Amino acid sequence: MAQMTAPTTGVKIRMYRQGHGDCFLLAFAGREGRRKRNVHVLIDCGLKPKSEVHGQKIDEIIDDIHEATGGHVDVVIVTHEHQDHVNGFAKKRDKKHLFDKISFGQCWLAWTEDETDDLANALRDRFNDTLLTLALAQDRLGTTPDTSDLAQRLSDLIGTEVGGDDAPQPDGSEGLEITDAFRAARAENPQLGMAQLSRLAVKGITNKRATKYLRDRAEATPVFLSPDHPPAELPHVKDLKVYALGPPRDPELLLDLDPEGTEEFHLRARGIRLAVNGEARGFAAAVAGDVDGQTDGSPFNSRYRIPADKILKRGRRKPLDDGSHDHLAQLYNDRDAAWRRIDDDWLATSEGLALRLNNEVNNTSLVLAIELPKTGKVLLFTGDAQRGSWIGWSDLSWTDDAGDTTTARDLLARCVLYKVGHHGSHNATLDGIEADEHANIGWMARGEFADGFAAMIPANTPWALGKKRPWVHPLPQIEAALEKKARGRVFRTDRDHVPRPPTDLMPDDDWTAFQDRIEEKALYFEYSIEDK
Repeated sequence: MAQMTAPTTGVKIRMYRQGHGDCFLLAFAGREGRRKRNVHVLIDCGLKPKSEVHGQKIDEIIDDIHEATGGHVDVVIVTHEHQDHVNGFAKKRDKKHLFDKISFGQCWLAWTEDETDDLANALRDRFNDTLLTLALAQDRLGTTPDTSDLAQRLSDLIGTEVGGDDAPQPDGSEGLEITDAFRAARAENPQLGMAQLSRLAVKGITNKRATKYLRDRAEATPVFLSPDHPPAELPHVKDLKVYALGPPRDPELLLDLDPEGTEEFHLRARGIRLAVNGEARGFAAAVAGDVDGQTDGSPFNSRYRIPADKILKRGRRKPLDDGSHDHLAQLYNDRDAAWRRIDDDWLATSEGLALRLNNEVNNTSLVLAIELPKTGKVLLFTGDAQRGSWIGWSDLSWTDDAGDTTTARDLLARCVLYKVGHHGSHNATLDGIEADEHANIGWMARGEFADGFAAMIPANTPWALGKKRPWVHPLPQIEAALEKKARGRVFRTDRDHVPRPPTDLMPDDDWTAFQDRIEEKALYFEYSIEDK
């Protein structure tokens, strides 16, 4: 393997094919003093367990990054803390991180990771409380035949938040480290409230450790990017600008998750929608209050409560009992009468809460528009941003020292590469036309930039569709719209080659020119974009 060299002008993008997850390596031509050098940027590194395309391990991806960069990454970027974006950074062999052999210049993160930001801290507390609630619910569900399917699905969703590189376990081990940490913290610090206990329980999960590892390893202090900041500059690359379009600073937009009306590419199942506020707090209180036999989550005073194991146990007659007690206990405990009982059915709400949490974290994705200096071409990396983030881009603008203003609409109009959000799911790419007021696919690649548009979809579709509750990644309507807009120049992780589009969509000369700028390997796809 040779070092990844940048084109004379422009950028080379390497999309790794590790599986259902994101990992992108970019190479720019830079200069350090009088010396020319390659400048490498790594955006995310993770995958969903057991989703490998060709059976290759994440270890091979990391080895390739080491060779491609000469062992140094100038900027490492984490879009958001989800398993399929960061678990590669936590990967170890013989107790050593596989990334230990690679040094990092800078670490770029979204403003939501800044511990000095009050809104970021409030969002973090909300995440901690919800994740702890889900882990406790998973613990209570157990692995009985009646709950095993729900427990498995919940395990999968919790695994996205916790991290790790093992497949979801039906025994609920994804949440086990959280519940164990919670119990230990509550035993040692009985005076602490739930918010403080949840921070202690969640801080050691794999996704958190992965980001902390990068922050600690970077030579410079972390850089937190926000839409209200001036564009960032890439070290050693003159005049290149990086605009942060998201996550939005408006809490309402952060919690706005699903497309509405004409914004939506249709064909999706409507799932449970549970706001993480009143309903969820009640659910959290009920679950957390039941841990270790405590019942402080109940809305009723203890003198009005009778434990079920007492009132429904046979042979506990009291004076003047006419025998109805034993009759009631027998009926209630009859295995054939399970349909009569609520028992733990209310815990099914946890799946909707977990889906909501996954989507909220998606919406905290760092969204980057990388503007090439000569032509103004833009590379758009959206992480897994959903509706609220897209809506938040619509009115963004930046004015430089010379008084020139750049808007988000301008940047999207010059977009020639779109990293498709959330594996092409229904809620991470908005439909629409150029005239719409909200940012959408119709804003992208306008005028002279239309002919150069391409898209990259990190997805293993057969694996996603093979789940018990299939994930439609990518949504066929979104993929079809991208195929049309890009005239066939759509890379997808699980396809070994970009399919040749019809000649009326892509003439032979244009297709040959495109083929000259790509490299297709089992480990990655590589695509060069000129800036001249």
